[in-house]
Amino acid sequence: MYFLPAEQLRLYRNFKSIEVNDFHGIIQFYEQQEDGIRALDFYQYLDCTLVYTNALFDSANHGKHLVMVDHLLELVIMQNVEDWDGEDLYHQLLFNKSASFYHLEEYAKSERILREIINIYPDDRLAAVYLNKVLLHQRPRWVFRARTATIVFFFSAIVLIALEFFAAPGFFPEWIGPMRIAHNLLIALSVASLSLGEAGHTVRCWVKTRRFVRQAVRKKGGGIGV
Repeated sequence: MYFLPAEQLRLYRNFKSIEVNDFHGIIQFYEQQEDGIRALDFYQYLDCTLVYTNALFDSANHGKHLVMVDHLLELVIMQNVEDWDGEDLYHQLLFNKSASFYHLEEYAKSERILREIINIYPDDRLAAVYLNKVLLHQRPRWVFRARTATIVFFFSAIVLIALEFFAAPGFFPEWIGPMRIAHNLLIALSVASLSLGEAGHTVRCWVKTRRFVRQAVRKKGGGIGV
C-alpha cells in the first residue's frame, strides 16, 4: 500500500476539509497551495483540481474555469480516466466548458462544443436544450432587419397619429379617415414584423436542433446521417 508523505497527506486532508459550497475558500486554498497540490499523486491531484475547477465555474469565474477545464480534459484523455464518482468525467467537463462559453456570451464556441457532445452522447437531452438556446442567441441578419422594420413602422404610425389629431382636422379633414386606416395598418405591420421575425427564428433553431440530434442518433446507431 502506498502512503502519502506526512506533509502531502496533511495538505490533501486540509483541502478536503473545506466545505464543498465554500467556493471562495476552495479557490483561495488551491491557488495558495498549488505547488504542493501538484506534488500529490495523480488521483489526489485530479480530485483537488476538479474540485477547484468546479468552484471556479460555480462562482462564475468562467475565464479561469476555461483554462482549467482544458487542462483537465487533457489529463483525462492522457490518463484514460473514464468514470469519476460514477459519472462520465469527459462528458461533464465538456458540458461545463460549453456552459462557460455560454455565460461569457461566446455562443459560437459553446455551439461547437455542444455539437461535439451530442455527436458523442446523442441521448443527452440537456445538451440539445442548450444547443437550441445558443442558436437562439445567434440571430441572423434578417431578424435584425425585421426589428428595424418594426421600429420604422411603429414610428411612422406615431407620426400619422400626430398628424391625424393636430393637423388634419384644421387643414385636411377629408384625410382623417384614410390616415386612421394607414396608422392602423402600420401598427399591424409593426407587430407582424416583430412577431414573424422572432417566431421564424425560434422555429428555425428548433428545427436545426432536432435535425442535428436525429443525425447524431443515426450515426451512433450505425445509420447514415443526412
